[in-house]
Amino acid sequence: MTAGPPRVTYALIGLNVAAYLYGLVIGQGQWLTQWGLYPNDQFGIFELGTEPYRWVTAGFAHVGLWHIGMNMLALWQMGQALEPALGRWRFLGLYAASLLGSSLAIVLLGTPAVGASGAIFGLLAAYGIVLRRLNLPYTQVLVIAAIFIGGPLLAEFVPGLGIFSGLSWQGHLGGAIVGAITMLVMFRGVDRREAAARASRS
Repeated sequence: MTAGPPRVTYALIGLNVAAYLYGLVIGQGQWLTQWGLYPNDQFGIFELGTEPYRWVTAGFAHVGLWHIGMNMLALWQMGQALEPALGRWRFLGLYAASLLGSSLAIVLLGTPAVGASGAIFGLLAAYGIVLRRLNLPYTQVLVIAAIFIGGPLLAEFVPGLGIFSGLSWQGHLGGAIVGAITMLVMFRGVDRREAAARASRS
């Protein structure tokens, strides 16, 4: 556990905001063209040697004030809950793994996408596992995940669900899967250390 303010969370928010402001300076279209993730062109998974940084930079690019505002609010909420419990380095590792998992899912399954929501869904999935581990209610986490993964997926087939258009269910799903796996691996390490400590006392 880490005492004090969630500095990694604040740093990630700062980087996202700085990237958004940079995009406003150079022009949002140019910014997204330079740093976005486009799985169906030459920057796809089979030619990563060209510009692999896009797998990371796409997670810091946002389309509009509403987009970045909602994502940063969610990141702040998840960071407040998870970073003090996991510690700064584990939290940063969880965020990074979720971001890469989101990008992988977009490349394999989806259409062009940008934004931090894939990484945030990794944090959300990890938070749900923590709640389950502590025998605390986690239904709300499942509902949020179902809405923002299932909703955009259904919107591809049901015109009346236009409210979800533009949201990347692929990125959300990929981030959530990798975030959950990463959290389970972290708990496995905790279990091993606890078992070793009990054995040393016996």
